[in-house]
Amino acid sequence: MGVLAHYLDIEWQAPGVARRVEVSTYPIEIETAPNGTLHAEVSIFRDPAPWVGLQLSGGLTSVEPCTINAQDERLPWLQVPDGRGGTWWIPETGWSKAGNRHVSEMHRSFGSFSVDLGSGRKLILDAVALELDRAHAQEYLDDFRDELVWLAIGSRTGALGEVGSDNSRDLLDALKAFTDAAGRVLEHPAREIREVTAPMATARVRPNSETFRAVMRRPGARAYPGRTAQESADIPENRYLRGLVEHCRRLARSVARSSGHHQAHLTARAVRERTRAADLLAVESVEIDPEIFDNQLSDIRARLDAVARWSSSEPAPGQGERLYRFTVGKEFKEGKGAVKEFFYRSPDRDDRYDERQGINFSVARLPEDLHDLVIATSRFDKDVRLDLTGKAEITTFKTANKVGRRATFTHVSDARTHSPVLGRREAARSRYEQNGWHRPISRREREEYRLEANTALTRADHFAERGEKNAAISVELNAVAKSLDQQDAAWDHLNVGYSSAFPMGMRFFQSPIYAAALAAFQQVSNLEQRIGLSGDALDRLGRINTLHASALYERWCLIKIIGILMRDFSFEPQDNWVAHVVTSVSQTRQPNETGFSLSFTRTHPSMTARLDVEPVLANGRRPDFRLRFTVSTSAAAQVNADERGWERRSIFRDVTRTRSGLVMDAKFRTRWKPDELVSMLRLLVDTKKYGQDGDRVFILQPAKAAIEHRTSPLGWRRDCDYGQNDPTGHAHGSIQLAADPISGAASLTNLQRLIALELQQAFPEPEVGEVRDRNSGRDTGPLGGIIEICRSNSTFCIACGETHEPADVKPDRTERGNRKWYYRCSGCGTGTMQTRCFSCGSLLHKNGQQMTYHLTVADQISNVVCHCCGAGF
Repeated sequence: MGVLAHYLDIEWQAPGVARRVEVSTYPIEIETAPNGTLHAEVSIFRDPAPWVGLQLSGGLTSVEPCTINAQDERLPWLQVPDGRGGTWWIPETGWSKAGNRHVSEMHRSFGSFSVDLGSGRKLILDAVALELDRAHAQEYLDDFRDELVWLAIGSRTGALGEVGSDNSRDLLDALKAFTDAAGRVLEHPAREIREVTAPMATARVRPNSETFRAVMRRPGARAYPGRTAQESADIPENRYLRGLVEHCRRLARSVARSSGHHQAHLTARAVRERTRAADLLAVESVEIDPEIFDNQLSDIRARLDAVARWSSSEPAPGQGERLYRFTVGKEFKEGKGAVKEFFYRSPDRDDRYDERQGINFSVARLPEDLHDLVIATSRFDKDVRLDLTGKAEITTFKTANKVGRRATFTHVSDARTHSPVLGRREAARSRYEQNGWHRPISRREREEYRLEANTALTRADHFAERGEKNAAISVELNAVAKSLDQQDAAWDHLNVGYSSAFPMGMRFFQSPIYAAALAAFQQVSNLEQRIGLSGDALDRLGRINTLHASALYERWCLIKIIGILMRDFSFEPQDNWVAHVVTSVSQTRQPNETGFSLSFTRTHPSMTARLDVEPVLANGRRPDFRLRFTVSTSAAAQVNADERGWERRSIFRDVTRTRSGLVMDAKFRTRWKPDELVSMLRLLVDTKKYGQDGDRVFILQPAKAAIEHRTSPLGWRRDCDYGQNDPTGHAHGSIQLAADPISGAASLTNLQRLIALELQQAFPEPEVGEVRDRNSGRDTGPLGGIIEICRSNSTFCIACGETHEPADVKPDRTERGNRKWYYRCSGCGTGTMQTRCFSCGSLLHKNGQQMTYHLTVADQISNVVCHCCGAGF
């Protein structure tokens, strides 16, 4: 390509002369269009923004870029050296005497800028305005560092376990031991006697060459410089020890800050859960959002209107038309590849007539596009009536053991639908409008609210307890860091410098206090090795700058995804995951450099999560993240079954489900223009084909209230689109994810809910077992009735990561006989129900108000709407 783009922070000395140039840690992504034009997206900030700098190589080395403005004028760029051997081109603009700096037009204007690179090559810079300043960008960077350090230190015991308690306590004890040992050295530091030259009385002078020169200059003086002995603590052993003190001081500060950050996060979550519990317990009536209700109502009308607007492409015949009235049933499938048909019943025909004719059922065959529109209406209203004006040929046919009537419509001139559901919804709207859009809750809803409130209180207690422990650790770490600060100041007072080189002498082996200090540091170093923060990891993280906010947001999203997997879903990462992340985020990545992958595992149930960072798809595209889950047969589950005397059968009967993953692309926008977010998603799905391997495609973005057409009544309706409307079927959407304190906890729940969506589709169904109940009223034998139980299970709680034991899972049946399951977490009390759509049989999950991602009815949020066929209204 020959073009490298970075953000530059320039401190100007004079027009065209830079005093200091800071280069962004990450490059600006440049894409090549099919016509060869280069495209890059750059950001505009509220305060003075970084410059866009280009570095040209290869055949473009001799090119002098220039901007082509709207008047087709060529505006040359300015060449600026960065002081480290690199040279950058930036747009040359006028000099501001008041500000003593150059001001770029791209700092103030958004839009597209065309840059001529010679030889017919162009670079289009699309400037996007961000309501972001350096302080907000620093929030993302600080949150990223603190989260990474705490995840590295924390033990992997789930959302309700003692995250970080083991390793952080061990590290605190090791730092305390080193502080004590290093303090004992400071009380009696080793010194060496050195010969120095100093003024001395004439009678006591020990002459050297400088003494003779002084005597020649000032004969008869009372004092002359001469040789003397002086004790000095600035020896290699002390310089090395001060280096160790500085290292441990920075480590203690970093961990203390990370612990305090995590404690604040836990406290915020605890407050949020308690507030949610109080709100749930105080509910007496449901407030209905008229916007959501009307949007859902308009979606129903749109399906009915689509049938009414349908028109045949054939000219209407002159004779033979008549009116046909029937209610629409399920689709009829005579065989694979057969023409689409559906069952129907005619209200004008007596069922006894069909009995006399020997006809068991009736099906209708419509033009294919009209058939699809009619079926779409029947999915939300199983009693929808269809009035057709046209011509139909009536025939009979036989199946394996029944006789059917087939009405094949050769022509349809008019189609009308009548929906009882629409009538009921319109009547309900009038009633809600009269009551101020409120509805009293039922007894069943009150019980659901009470159970969810108890769950919230349980989680709040866990979060508060962990927050208190983290606060105590943070206080002690700050005390250790303060003590090390004092030691460092004391070494500075003794004029001892720093050194990272181990001294050649034997004092660290022969002196007990020096040997103890070295042994204590070795313990700290071993813990650093164990948690992955050894070497210069903290230094490399400290060198990341905030110039490239979009790339920084991508790295922040990465650590949040890892945090959800580890902290909330109890996955254990591979051993070297910290090194992978630190290397990835702390160095400049080359344009053609591949990403990396991280593996996470769970033992109970046996699962693997694979997180690919910037994977290369078959078409060469590179989304930011791809997450996939794999379920494997659990030996522990089989042993559990053997202990209960059950036959050895696999509990993973449905692992043949279509394999899918979750592709997530981070788009840093603080605001979106109308329809821009939808267009961006369409670009990723239809043009870039991010979902080409059957993966879901979702955008992660920080802007609040970015969803324009809101259909869900749940709390995430303004910020998230989980693809809950059919026919999307959760295949693509967008969620809000930001680091700001106001929406941080809620936006993390948005991400947890999205990953839970993928998880619950990967979970296999439990195994059903039967036992005899002596207390059952059914007389089926000497042992009483037979009841169904969960025999074995391979799922966990999507709220806290606690494994669902078989006793936590209860089987049941829907009205149509489909299997459904009730899950109750023994750790946090979260309840989940897995059922199937009564229309198409798709799996549906009811996860309560906080974790449900399906579409629900506006005035009855426990009524889930199928994401595949739209049934449920």
